[in-house]
Amino acid sequence: MRDGNPKDLQGGEPLVRMTDLAEYRHGLGRYQAGEWDDERWTAYRVRFGVYGQKQPGVQMVRIKIPGGVVPTAWLKTLATVNREFAQGDAHFTTRQDVQIYSVSLARTADLLETLYQGGITTREACGNTVRNINACSLAGACPRELVDAGQVASQLATAWIRQPLVQHMPRKVKISVSGCGTDCGATAIHDLGFVAVETDGRKGFRVLAGGGLGSQPITAVEVLPFVAEDQLSTVVEALARLHQRYSDRRNRNAARIKFVLKRFGAERFTQLFQEEFARLTGLSQRPWQGLDWRTPVEAPVARTPVGVVASPDGSLGVVVYVPLGIVSSDQLDALYDIAVEAGVAQLRTTRDQNIAFVGVAPDRLARLVERVKAIGLDVPAGVDDVPDVVSCPGTTTCRIGITNSQVFGRQVEAEARGDASARGVSVHVSGCQNSCGLHHVADIGLHGMAKKIDGRSAPHYQIHIGGNAYTGEIAIEGPLVPARLANDAVRLLRQGYAEGKQAGENVRGWAERLGRDGVAGLLAPIEGQDADGLFVDWGDSVEFPGAPKAKGECAAPFAADDLLADLADDALISLDRALVAGRREEAAAAADTAVVYAARRLLHLRHLPQDDAQPAAAVFAAVQAGWSEAADVLSALQAALAGGEPEVRREAVAVFIDTVREAVERPAAPQVAAVGDLSALLAGVAE
Repeated sequence: MRDGNPKDLQGGEPLVRMTDLAEYRHGLGRYQAGEWDDERWTAYRVRFGVYGQKQPGVQMVRIKIPGGVVPTAWLKTLATVNREFAQGDAHFTTRQDVQIYSVSLARTADLLETLYQGGITTREACGNTVRNINACSLAGACPRELVDAGQVASQLATAWIRQPLVQHMPRKVKISVSGCGTDCGATAIHDLGFVAVETDGRKGFRVLAGGGLGSQPITAVEVLPFVAEDQLSTVVEALARLHQRYSDRRNRNAARIKFVLKRFGAERFTQLFQEEFARLTGLSQRPWQGLDWRTPVEAPVARTPVGVVASPDGSLGVVVYVPLGIVSSDQLDALYDIAVEAGVAQLRTTRDQNIAFVGVAPDRLARLVERVKAIGLDVPAGVDDVPDVVSCPGTTTCRIGITNSQVFGRQVEAEARGDASARGVSVHVSGCQNSCGLHHVADIGLHGMAKKIDGRSAPHYQIHIGGNAYTGEIAIEGPLVPARLANDAVRLLRQGYAEGKQAGENVRGWAERLGRDGVAGLLAPIEGQDADGLFVDWGDSVEFPGAPKAKGECAAPFAADDLLADLADDALISLDRALVAGRREEAAAAADTAVVYAARRLLHLRHLPQDDAQPAAAVFAAVQAGWSEAADVLSALQAALAGGEPEVRREAVAVFIDTVREAVERPAAPQVAAVGDLSALLAGVAE
């Protein structure tokens, strides 16, 4: 896709609908009027990419960039919103998103309007949703690729945005796409991953599921050896339905897909996945636009791509090094001007927090590089010319950050520039255990934590050594060091590797050969140093306050009414899809499910007991008793339960869902019931 805008009409939903803005304004108004409490509002706004910061009264806004695909015009819009609505620099993240900071809540709707008018979405960038779908950093420019993984990610994004099934999942789902078996999309550490393959002359995708990092990292397992491109949406649905069915909604800390894998084991998890995929196969999905498959060629692969890459069509991919992904509004404006002058229609954000121009004509390269360097960025000749350092924001903005990982990362990056031992050694820093900085899959990873020293809390970093995102190898846990000495620890580890590695030995092999005692011995020179400064974190001047007590919004709460409404709508959609496929028994079952979820909304509204384990007959009986004054509700329920052909019953189910929606939204006004008793109908409802 070299023609600029990701194709909104790829057969899926457009990335942007202005109805999203109207929906957000409506919710913001209800919160500001005091109609919604903080929990209901949090669950609502995170689905629009508006996320609470450490600093009270301001928000981080996460901007969704599917597949990292950035049409040139978006750069100008990003510069505008960062300059006009935010404070400080913007940030390219390890999820290929763009984040801006310190936006006042009152101005968030106007910010979203500016983004949406520019064709950019924040929808489902946060919350318990399908998050931004990632792709290889050089997708669209890599000579090795079978297919442009960025295009695949963009099409999957439009296939699943706004789908009721995935608006209120037990936890978020992260998906990545790789354009070839090199797997630069790091599918092994994702909830769901697609790797382009060619098998027996057919081109399609290998599917992995169940991976993830955080406090309990786990590598994904292969669940399907091959699927065709038009089956990708069915694979996503299979994962989402397993997630809804088996993940733990009560314990949000154990609600990611990886815990379903852990619970059942790889063999049973794979079996469940394949069974669900088979069940869904043949049901309609949003239309899929055929991909442009290519014949790959052999080319060198850098684990962290930088510099200039020759594309198969004769153009160039040019990766701009952006230290820690931090970029100013002026630099975004300048990147737009540079792209326009070079005739570039599209760029890519990368998982390494850089940005790449795609489709650069060779005769425009020298001028492009000159202009990039003039704005304080770089186009290095190779990976050995710049540090490989990644960091999350940490305590600069994150309410659950423990250490100031970003300021520490700046120090590591700056010192690595003059250190020959830093070449080719990646360092990833996270401000807490959640691994937003991907510390588990770096050569040297660090995550922030608090530790008591003589009864006082002091900032520390847990060191991890020898991880690899592309193979899914989780780093070995190393020593724990005070934050003020962590930079010295990184330097000693890099020097120890440079001086002590054997021929062809990578960081993991070196660390395994040394063992825990050998690695700890390398850090002996820092023991006992800087005793007076150990209670102050990098970038701070005051004593460390300890780990924050505030709750993060990574595991945002969900509003039960919204969840039940979406599941009722999803069941109605499933009814329609089953009818189209001629699966009448499935259609009847979906009708029953839709009625149950809509009825549970009524019980929830009046604080009556309702949960997943409640038999359908008990739900309907409780509605009859609890809503006895609502003639329209009971009449609609009676019609929805009356049975008959699925095509006929479908309309009654839809009317009941709409009646419940109106009942939930209207002010309470007791009525006299004017319908017959439901007992006869309820007697026929399966328990």
